[in-house]
Amino acid sequence: MSRLLRLSVMPVAAVLAAAGVVLAPSAHAQSARYEAENAACEGTIESNYSGFSGSGFCNPPNRVGVGVQFTVHAGSPGTFTIGVKYANGTGINRPAVLSANGTVVQSGVPFEPTGAWSHWAITTVSVPVQSGSNTIRLAAATADGLANIDYLEAARAGSSTLPSRFQWSSTEQLIAPKPDATHNIVSVKDPSVVYHNGRYHVFVSVVNTNQSYSLAYLNFTDWSQADDAQLHFLDTTAIGTGYKAAPQVFYFAPQQRWYLIYQIGNNVAYSTTSDIGNPRSWSSPTRFYSGTPRIVLDNMGNGQWLDFWIICDTVNCHMYSSDDNGQLYRAQTTVANFPNGFSNPVIAMQDSNKFWLFEGVNVYRLGAANEYLLLVEAIGEGRRMFRSWTASSASGPWTPLADTKENPFARHNNVTHEGSDWTNDFSHGEMIRSGIDQNLVISPCKLRFLYQGMNPNSTGPYNLLPWRLGLLRQTNSSC
Repeated sequence: MSRLLRLSVMPVAAVLAAAGVVLAPSAHAQSARYEAENAACEGTIESNYSGFSGSGFCNPPNRVGVGVQFTVHAGSPGTFTIGVKYANGTGINRPAVLSANGTVVQSGVPFEPTGAWSHWAITTVSVPVQSGSNTIRLAAATADGLANIDYLEAARAGSSTLPSRFQWSSTEQLIAPKPDATHNIVSVKDPSVVYHNGRYHVFVSVVNTNQSYSLAYLNFTDWSQADDAQLHFLDTTAIGTGYKAAPQVFYFAPQQRWYLIYQIGNNVAYSTTSDIGNPRSWSSPTRFYSGTPRIVLDNMGNGQWLDFWIICDTVNCHMYSSDDNGQLYRAQTTVANFPNGFSNPVIAMQDSNKFWLFEGVNVYRLGAANEYLLLVEAIGEGRRMFRSWTASSASGPWTPLADTKENPFARHNNVTHEGSDWTNDFSHGEMIRSGIDQNLVISPCKLRFLYQGMNPNSTGPYNLLPWRLGLLRQTNSSC
């Protein structure tokens, strides 16, 4: 079972909660934040480690049964998704007993090591609540004590505008490699796509026979034309040569500029243009970070920092990323400050099985509803698939939607093929969006997902696998 974690923005509703105003999170309302310094902390309120929210965090003494208690408000009975931001600078798990209104809900809530006391993560659980005030208590399950606790965030779970199960139909492969004299490419992968001025604009990673990565671009008016579209290699532009991969494209409306986000070694960079249809107009790379953040270095093991994804709400822009070692990270800056000022990442979700929370994160806003969809690529039984969660904020806390092998978002067991069964892998891709801007809005009706797949019999080094692009179309939409 995954351990869902979250770093969030502090909305106006959360400020009111910290001030003692009664809040009632609903299915499509912002989550409410409760700061530990305003809770019943059975220890000391401290501020000696950076990265906390509010004026401090709760540091309970290292004794079994000691912890912190929050009063959480609900407008009606039901289930809340509770996200607890914590830091654990030791090398061992410091589990907690979580109780709601005096009844134990979970006896081993994990507070895994975060690498340092200044590195923060969020662990998430489901909690039953009653109407009115609810006491949510976290107490140390062992003599090692509890982690440092920064805040608790609560949002009502369930009631998604999406179905709880998905069925898909896949096209045949639509986009294959097109080598030229200087680009002997063997795969096309990691697509990002927008529909603008009557054309689909698709950005991809391409891989040469020498296993080197670069970016490419193509555009067309209809999917039937996709494989005939010219492939423009962006290493011949100001983006330049060297490792570039996993692009994401969107129009940042406040600046009236297109942004192309991509991986550049163990870092993330961007280029901009005013004309998405001109592949030679992109600016040279600018890095978001001077180097790989310490929290990533401390947690990625033999993985790497990769697959960056940005989504903005009305106030903040959130950057998600992965490490191929079971951690999903999130950083943020304000819309006004974008693309500058991204914070140090926080572990937004983690799993002890690194393959079950692997890479390829996407986050979207669902139409006009105040609901967000999170997708993360996993590896189940050797094949790529996608798991899904929903939340009332672009930063969570995230409630599982279709996230198992038996009930996945997209896996070979819920996909039928319109032609040959050309792939059993449903890997790194992008939803077809309703718009083009930084809010990444998709319609909750008749979802479409551009993905990478490959021949099931393919073998060899990962970087030489023959990835191609296909399109999933939802067949069980209720609208």
